[in-house]
Amino acid sequence: MRKYIVRRLIAALAVMFLVSALSFLVLDLIPGNAAMVALGTEADADQLAALEASLGLDRPLAERLASFYLDLLQGDLGQSSYFGQSVSLLIAQRIGVTFTLAFSSVLLALLLALVLGTLAAMRKGTLADGVCRIVTQLAASIPSFWLSLILLILFSSVLHLVDVGAWAPFSQDPAAFIEALILPVAVLTVGELSPALRLVRVGMVDAVASDWYANARIRALPTWRLTLYALRSAIGAPLTNAALQLARLLGGTAIVESVFAIPGLGRLFLTAVEMRDLALVQGIVVFVTMLVVLVNLASDLLTLALNPVERAKLRRPA
Repeated sequence: MRKYIVRRLIAALAVMFLVSALSFLVLDLIPGNAAMVALGTEADADQLAALEASLGLDRPLAERLASFYLDLLQGDLGQSSYFGQSVSLLIAQRIGVTFTLAFSSVLLALLLALVLGTLAAMRKGTLADGVCRIVTQLAASIPSFWLSLILLILFSSVLHLVDVGAWAPFSQDPAAFIEALILPVAVLTVGELSPALRLVRVGMVDAVASDWYANARIRALPTWRLTLYALRSAIGAPLTNAALQLARLLGGTAIVESVFAIPGLGRLFLTAVEMRDLALVQGIVVFVTMLVVLVNLASDLLTLALNPVERAKLRRPA
């Protein structure tokens, strides 16, 4: 297990290095830079050159990339040229909102999938199973931006049940914070429900059709106990999928955050790209990559903890 974790950490460092380098190179190829955005089209060549020198944009690409990695090793993600603040501070101010949004959506989708998927598998071929299939198809086919606009119009403009513009940090107004996240969480939950529901149903169907389940039924165990045993056997794939969904949403909530005016990490990333704030874009990419790798590692370790067969494979000599 220790060797496995070390190998995964080494692979994680390699992934972060490659992703950050690739994003740095791609952004450098795009015409324009942060100095042009800051000064606008009215600035003359001398003003532009002076600002580029102060931001270090006049240095060679290799030198700027090496400087970025040296700062990164010291825990410094740089300074935002647009906001004029530390990149680490900007990320810290917004990651809590995005994490709350992503975690709540994935958790709610997983709980719904466990209930509906188990019901569909235990009553395979019945009306409940058919309804579950329809829900799976609908959840997979509805675009998140379209659903966001529909819910925004319905609950905010028509019914006046949710005040979307009344955003406030949790420390200042918990009620406003929760109210602002209701609709975004609902949209993201619908988007993440389909794969989770499909995995739970397939896993439960396989568990019910297994030999050990038949033997357990012969022993006349209670139905609820049989269901729990089957669910434990089928939970590995849905948990792994939930971890992957969480990792993806940590960097993929930009559209929903923009529609509902949520000041999260995704919206910050869009602003950084639009303003050509290379340091901020680079910092967000590295931070999100690190989160994705850590979440995937935690998911694999959790799967190993729940599955003794996989743990036995790791103990076998090479």
